[in-house]
Amino acid sequence: MRDKLSALKPLQSWTRETSTDLRRRGAILRAENGDPLAAALYAGFKPEDLKGKQLPPDIMLIANASVANGDKFDSEWLKRQPGETYQDWIERVQSDAVTKVSGNKNLGEVVGDYIDITAMASTVPGAFKMTAAGTMGLIKRFRKGEFLKAPGTTLAQILKGKAPSYIPARIARLGASIGARTPSAVLNVLTGKDSYAVLVGKRWSWEANLLKVGKNASALNRAAGASKLSAFTSGAGTALRTAGWWRAAGVGGSIVATGIGAFDVYQEGNPVDAFKRDKAGYVSKVSGVAFNASLTAAMIAPNPITIGAAAVTGVVYGVSSIVDNWDKVKQFPGKVADAGAWAGKKVAEGAGKLADGAKKLGSALNPFD
Repeated sequence: MRDKLSALKPLQSWTRETSTDLRRRGAILRAENGDPLAAALYAGFKPEDLKGKQLPPDIMLIANASVANGDKFDSEWLKRQPGETYQDWIERVQSDAVTKVSGNKNLGEVVGDYIDITAMASTVPGAFKMTAAGTMGLIKRFRKGEFLKAPGTTLAQILKGKAPSYIPARIARLGASIGARTPSAVLNVLTGKDSYAVLVGKRWSWEANLLKVGKNASALNRAAGASKLSAFTSGAGTALRTAGWWRAAGVGGSIVATGIGAFDVYQEGNPVDAFKRDKAGYVSKVSGVAFNASLTAAMIAPNPITIGAAAVTGVVYGVSSIVDNWDKVKQFPGKVADAGAWAGKKVAEGAGKLADGAKKLGSALNPFD
């Protein structure tokens, strides 16, 4: 049977190549009709890869125009590279689009490097802060028996007059003063209701394990005769009121970040191959997922395990991100200077052309010339 089917093996590669080619041809038609997904589909992404993804309108406009006018513009630059995730593709397209429009490769690299460096600057300090605060909290927990505090609740602590020791005294006093003048109902909605923390033997909402709070509140309702659905709803509501809006929003954002990061890592393909392609970059992505996942757990249930995991993964994520972007950081000032010189030259050329045009216009309008 295998011998008879062996003749069909070439059809497998033909089918794969043909389906890819047909998707790209279909993407060209979609681009001509203004479909915002066209360029991403042309690049080689599948519709399921793009669900819920952000499509920068300015960049996609340039990319789709390149696809729709493939006979006039080279659209090969849009195609997905081996192991390239959607996020990687978006970042590359943004810098490459600048290169295509300006004709200056260095300017495109400046844009790409700026995106990477800005992303690093917005996440790495938070990871190191979590590591420092978590480590300090663990030391106090084991030395003095103090309760651990959920990440993302610093502002709540300040407003309730319980600012962490690393907060400057002036800011702590100002925050406590603002909190004292804020109506308790509003303060509880934003920072969490401390009275529910008693359900798990804690005094402050930021010390409470939200899962245990919800579970205990649900059990109390069941004991009072409530149905399972009613008890569950009551328990979930109690957990949310204990968390407060800020903490709940932080948990939600961290969950989303974990999901996006995990899908990004999945798109890298085989872990061994992905690591070989970009060691520091791949470690940064994987540790980023681990950090966001452990941070989510720590915000929901602060305990030595979750806080410790967030602290450790925060260090790995922060260091690997710096290593991954170090060359870009070192070269960025020089690239910016070159881009500035190029821009200055173009402005001077434009000014010269404008002056020449003005002279020619004046000459044409002057009857005595």
